[in-house]
Order: sequence, then structure tokens, then C-alpha cells
Amino acid sequence: MAATFLGTTGNWGIPQDETGIIITDLSFDYSNQEKTVLDKGGEIIGLALYQEKAEIKLSGLVKKTGPFAGKIGAALALTNAIPAHMQSSGGTTIIKQISRALNNEDFEKIDITATNYPLVTSGGGA
Repeated sequence: MAATFLGTTGNWGIPQDETGIIITDLSFDYSNQEKTVLDKGGEIIGLALYQEKAEIKLSGLVKKTGPFAGKIGAALALTNAIPAHMQSSGGTTIIKQISRALNNEDFEKIDITATNYPLVTSGGGA
């Protein structure tokens, strides 16, 4: 049964499944590096923020038809949009880790960790 909303609510659930995965959890963790400028007394008087990125973690069930077939180090095209909390936008999401689990009395599960680099374009090379 679909959820019934009453009163003031927030966003509910995950908008769409990813390709080959029935999504159960999806998270986006944003970070950057920082370098401070100190005065002669050791107080922070300036700050540089750089190398922003978003780590993406998703968990779910492997679809029986059209299962997830991504590879570590390959670009990951997400069906669900990355929320725009970074200064830059776009970029490329790279798969860093894939875990798959089988159980005698359960569905096949998958966990994927990927990182979105907003200034890296897919393709290219030296």
C-alpha cells in the first residue's frame, strides 16, 4: 500500500530504483579539504576550501532480470539525482566498492560505494 500523508510532511522514500538494483537505502555524504591561514598569534584569519566531493552509498536487492553489472573504477550513472549541496555541479561518479551477499533464505543483496568528483569529466585520458 502506498503511504498516506497527513499534515506537513517531508520527502518520503527513494524516488526511483537504480539500474539493476531495487534500492532500500541511499545516502550522500559531502566533504572537502580545508587549509587555514593563521596570524602570528595562531588565530585563524583565512580559510581555503577545496577538493569537494560526495561519497554515495546505496544498498538494495539485485534484480532478477537485468541485474547490476557495474565494475569497480567505472563511472556510475545514477537514476536518483545527487542533491546539489556542492559549489560545483555535474562531474563523474566513480564506483569504489561493490559488496554482494547471498543467503540460503533471502534475496541477493548489493552494497555500492561510489564518489562523485564534480570537476572530473568522464572519458578522457592522458
